[in-house]
Amino acid sequence: MVLADIYGNRTKCELESALKELLRHKPLDQIRVRELTELCGIRRQSFYYHFTDIYELFSWSIQQERTALCRRQEGCLTWQQALLDLLEHAERNRAYYQAVLKNRGRPGLRELFQAAVSQLLGKTLTYYQRRCGTPPDEAAEQAQLACWETILLALLEGWLCGDLEQAPEEVIALMEKVVQQSTVGAAWQNLPQWRD
Repeated sequence: MVLADIYGNRTKCELESALKELLRHKPLDQIRVRELTELCGIRRQSFYYHFTDIYELFSWSIQQERTALCRRQEGCLTWQQALLDLLEHAERNRAYYQAVLKNRGRPGLRELFQAAVSQLLGKTLTYYQRRCGTPPDEAAEQAQLACWETILLALLEGWLCGDLEQAPEEVIALMEKVVQQSTVGAAWQNLPQWRD
């Protein structure tokens, strides 16, 4: 990697950090380039070298965040750990995610979380299929994943907006109860002697 690339990426990351800090105190449409560059200790020309405006920086930031969320999920061993990590990260960056929701709407928030949530749900489904002895059924799996993805994304949206007041640990406990009940149902379906 060329030195200019390293410096450019560092500058972009510094601007992204400054943007996230400012979003804690004011909405995106009230943030000015001058504020960002002052926080970073760089000249305005440096900002315009990388981005045309605040909204382009915000778009770049969303792409970076999407990638970072997926990387965070890779390090989690269980779905509970993955969901807890996702909720705790969202809690620490609530103002940022609320800005995504306000400026990009539900589709933007869904796009941001979708890859990480799909990864989390895919691992979870595979784990419980093995545990219950459920044979693979790609069409049914896709329908289940789409349903659970919608539920989980709605839960994340509601939680970010303050509709759900539970702490991340409480949300995990509620989800775990639902998953356990589903597991019992799946196990029951796969015991032929009990179905007769």
